[in-house]
Amino acid sequence: MIVTIILLLISVLLEGIIPNLLRCITPFFVICIILIGGINSKNDNYFYITCFIFGIIYDLLYTNTIFLHGFIYLFLAWLSNLIPKKSNFIKTFFYYLSFILIYALILFLFTFLYKSYSIINFIHILYDGLFINIIFFLISYLIYFVINCIFKNRFKKRSY
Repeated sequence: MIVTIILLLISVLLEGIIPNLLRCITPFFVICIILIGGINSKNDNYFYITCFIFGIIYDLLYTNTIFLHGFIYLFLAWLSNLIPKKSNFIKTFFYYLSFILIYALILFLFTFLYKSYSIINFIHILYDGLFINIIFFLISYLIYFVINCIFKNRFKKRSY
């Protein structure tokens, strides 16, 4: 779970840095960590609380809404716990793409009163950061599972 917290912290920071460095990029980094962390979480309540707190931190740093992302990340954490725990890479990747779509739809529904959106804008938001989000998903998936394998093998201590 410590790995999930560290990767969530890095993801929240990258959510603010990447759009400033690369214009017209919509990062979905936190969603990636919520999905990967949800597949491997052993303590669901602790994972829900962690996602809610990081949603509030995200709101305090980047938006003017206080609890919107807290509840959205809590909902996504609940959805990620519905996924089977022994999910392979391809299934996880398609779950990630569906989570991006769900997240964008939720934000669209909550903010359509404040901003004027069209279907073209919605598709542009999804398509815009697709390449960088796929790269981040691959890197974080690799890092997460390599670190988890190291921790699991550390506790076995078998002699060969």
